[in-house]
Formats: sequence, structure tokens, C-alpha cells
Amino acid sequence: MTRKTIEEHLAPAPTAIRRLLLEDRHDLEPGAAAVVGRLFASVHKHRASISMPPAQCFREAAQSESTFRTLLRALSRHAPHVCTAEAVEVSDEWYARRRPPPKTAESPLREEGQQWPDRWREHLNALQKAKIKESSRQRYIASVDRCAEAVSEGRATADFGFITAMDLEDAFLNHPDADRRIKTVTAANYLDGLIALGRAGGENRDSLDAMRSVSKDLRNRADLECKNKEVRIAKLMERGGFSYVVDRAGDAIEKNRLLPPHSAAGRRKLQAAVLSLVLMNKPPRKGDVVRWRFGHELVRDPDGVWRATWMQEKTGHETESGRLWPEVCALLDRWILGGRPDRLVVHRYLELTGHNWLSLSAETPYRDLPSELTKSLIGVPSHDLRTLAADYLRRHDPVRAAQIIRTHLGHATDRAGDAYATECIGTSAQRLWQSARGMIADTDGNAREAAKIAKKKKKPAIPKPRGVTGRIGRPVRIPGRSRRRTG
Repeated sequence: MTRKTIEEHLAPAPTAIRRLLLEDRHDLEPGAAAVVGRLFASVHKHRASISMPPAQCFREAAQSESTFRTLLRALSRHAPHVCTAEAVEVSDEWYARRRPPPKTAESPLREEGQQWPDRWREHLNALQKAKIKESSRQRYIASVDRCAEAVSEGRATADFGFITAMDLEDAFLNHPDADRRIKTVTAANYLDGLIALGRAGGENRDSLDAMRSVSKDLRNRADLECKNKEVRIAKLMERGGFSYVVDRAGDAIEKNRLLPPHSAAGRRKLQAAVLSLVLMNKPPRKGDVVRWRFGHELVRDPDGVWRATWMQEKTGHETESGRLWPEVCALLDRWILGGRPDRLVVHRYLELTGHNWLSLSAETPYRDLPSELTKSLIGVPSHDLRTLAADYLRRHDPVRAAQIIRTHLGHATDRAGDAYATECIGTSAQRLWQSARGMIADTDGNAREAAKIAKKKKKPAIPKPRGVTGRIGRPVRIPGRSRRRTG
């Protein structure tokens, strides 16, 4: 069997693409001509678009991942006008075959309380029946899991009381492994989870009160510590605040533009940019934004306007963004197109309806993905953009900012925004005092000037009588009379 020449391999390719590859025949990777030829042979077979081959054609052209990667490199280098957006689906399939499945929003099924001490496990059924929010219940169970780890290491006992709380505090804050040490406020949260378990299970009230005193002390110490978030926000404001976010998003979009549509790095940069700008427009919590779906929480109107309406996981209240900014709408169109022609935006939106907006698939990403994306772009977690938005509102109109912040951030009660409200009151009082000082200074200055003018008016001018000499030896000249001449 004779070996095919490059020309024979490229015979199914369009004339322009065949000419480009033949001109670079000495720079082609081994097997590149053969796989490109098979791709366009499949395109002709399915009567598909030459400028944007469908995913099925990429599958038929390459039977191994190495051959598939060779095909993408050949098209990117020698035929960049061929859109490889549909190859993303095939690329994800190859990735899935060689690596473990990614983390999803739902944790793997396991028996809750399996690793707990017997005494704690006896109270699990009571906690599950307690009349509390499901999100609170899951948070308590996760906290008790962390407490159980300390018990299993022998760093605390399985009792309920002051000694157990102190042992757990030491285990959390002073663990021999520095990577396993946690923040003071996090240790308090873990203790609160164990206290909730004991309360539901009917443990001694005095013992639980003793544990609460330890938890309260931890929270008081946390309040005295310099909050990491405040430091991050201060540094972000020094770099320009939202202006810096926009600049970094613009850089990411430009880098995406320079990469081929199938590039995972390019899609990641565009994903971070679109998320950050959506958070600028309306900053939801990461647990909410990671669950948005096209056509449900995130909707595109026929006129191209995007809007978001969602049920908040933390409060159970519905909130909305209204019409997103035109620049954000355009970027969302670019995100769902993924390199496809603009004319396909409506078709692409209908195709993605019901899919997750961050993964562009039916799978919901893991919960921390929004924070990972914003950290990669601007160096701070996604929640900091909520605080930054509140800071902007407080500086703009501190008198009304507290209520505006409550509405903008979706707080369920006034108490939820106490920290923001306190800052608004402080800023408002500061501005009021500065204004009062200015008015006092202006009033004081005007009073002094008025006193000077009044003093001048009160001082009468003393006229000199006629005939009285002025300077010695010279008569005063009286108007209307001429001097006498002496002969």
C-alpha cells in the first residue's frame, strides 16, 4: 500500500485552506495534513459549514487526543479563519477521560455524622428535625464534622462543656500543622454548630452556656483583630476600585481575543471578565450567582438586553438586577457565542437555555468558582465586590446609603446591614460636621468684615473751620475766593 502525499491528504480541504497548508508544508507537524483532510472530508459528508465545522466532524477526524490536539494546532496556525468554537465540546470530552470529574455544587452522598463520636451522633436525628433553615442545618453539620476531626485526633473530648470548648479552640487556632489553623471567627462558627447540636439533643443548659461564653470570647477577639477583608478593600481602592476592575477585565477580554476559540485559557479569562462585570452591575452572593441558568435566572430579551432575577439562598427573598449595562450585555453575548459569528447569538442562547451560565453546560460548577475567578483577575474574592459597591454608595450619599445598600445587596433585614449602616452614619456625621465648620468659618469671616465696615461708618469725619490755617504760616484756601494781592 502506497503512502499518500500531502496533496492527496488535503484534497477534501477547501482550495484556500489547502493552499495555506501547502505553502507551510515544511512547518507542518507529522500527521497534521492527514487529520485536516479527514476533518473536511467529514464536513462534506455531513454537509456542514466549512468556516465552522461541527463537533461531530472533529470527533470523526481524530480518534485520539494527541491527534485531536494536532488538528487544533494546525488550524490555529495555518487556517486561523476557521472557527473552532464547536471543538470545545470535544476538548472537554477528552479532558474528562484523562482526569477525575470536577467538583460540583452537590457534595458526594455520604452518611451524615458517620465520623462523629457516639454521643454526638445520638443527637443528629434531633438536629435534622429541628425547625431551622435547611442551609443552617447543613452549616451546623459541617461545623460538627470539623469538631469531630479534632476529637478523632485526640485534641478534645466528646463532652459538652467549657473544657471541651477550650480544647476545640486550641485545636483550631494552634494546630501543629499551620495549614490547618483557622481564623478566630471561623472557630467560633464551628463551636456554634456543636452548641446547636447539643441544644437540639437536650444537653445540659449550663454546659451549653459555658460553651457559648467561649464562642462569644472568640467573636470579641475577632472584632478586635484587623479584618482581612478591610485590608483587601483598602488595597483595591488604592489601585482604583471599580476602575481597576474594569481595566483588568478589559485586559482579559483582549487576551481572549488573541487566542483561538477552543483555547481553555482564553475561555477562562473571558469567564472571569464577564463574571466580574456582572458583579459590578449587581453583586449577588457566590452561592446564588454560581447557580444561575440561561432562560431562568439569567434571561436575554429579544432586543438583546440581559436581566437577572433570582431567589436568594441565604434570605429566601427574590431580587433582581433590572436591565444590565449595555457593555455587560455585549460581553454576555460574546461569552455565549464563544467565537461564533454574531448572527448566531439568538440561536446560541436558545441552545443554552436551561444550562448553567458559567459552565455553559448542564452541570453546576462548584460553589467557590466565582471567588476563584475574581481572585485570578483582580486578586480578591467575589464577596469583596459586594463590600466595594457598598463603600461607593456610602461615599456618594451617606445619608440615604444605608437603605440603598440594603436593597442593592439584598439584605433581608435592617440588622443584616448593621455594619454598613454604622459606617454610613459615621460618614454622614463627618460630612455634616465639615459642612458646619465651613458655615461657621464663613459666618465668622463675614462678621469680621461687617464689623470693620460698621466701625468705619461710625467714626465721624471732623471738618476743619474756615480761616483756620493748615500748615504753619499758610492760610487755608477757601473755595470761591481768590487770594488778595498786596501792593
